[in-house]
Amino acid sequence: MFDEDIKIASLGKDKPKKNDHEKVMDEYTRESANGNIEKARALGAALAKEVVGRLDSFPVDEQNDNVNLSVQRGVMMTFAAVVALEENIMSEVVHQTAENSFNAELEKLSPDIYKAVADSGAFSFYYLAYRRGTEVVRRMGQTFAMLCSHDGDPVYHELGEAIYCWFKSFAEKKLNEAEFK
Repeated sequence: MFDEDIKIASLGKDKPKKNDHEKVMDEYTRESANGNIEKARALGAALAKEVVGRLDSFPVDEQNDNVNLSVQRGVMMTFAAVVALEENIMSEVVHQTAENSFNAELEKLSPDIYKAVADSGAFSFYYLAYRRGTEVVRRMGQTFAMLCSHDGDPVYHELGEAIYCWFKSFAEKKLNEAEFK
């Protein structure tokens, strides 16, 4: 007989445990009531608009810049925003709401970047680098350079680091301004 087969009688009344769905619904109700759900939707949409709007702020080198580089910059900013949301929003429901809003707005505003995020595998490379937990910024730069087909190029490496740090910091500032309760 295995331990799983043995039931131990309870002396008192057991309080029924909430299943995961009920917990999520309770959290959603609580976060909605305190305004965090609406703030998360607005934040996600605003960050996606910033990603798309900021693509034009990069200097363009006609000889070396191409659509792929522009998309890769957008993917890097998207990853930085997602990391900022993940690291700074403690409620899973609020975090998912912000990320879903971000993705919906990004898909609407820039299907190319959204498709690159969803289909290219670039996010997987960034997550692998991020999840290692050591020298994250350096690894972001290396991964960016690799995805831009400039593996080992210090200019692309530094550009990747700069984009990651800049946009993550920008997203964290917007998170603080949202004043989640």
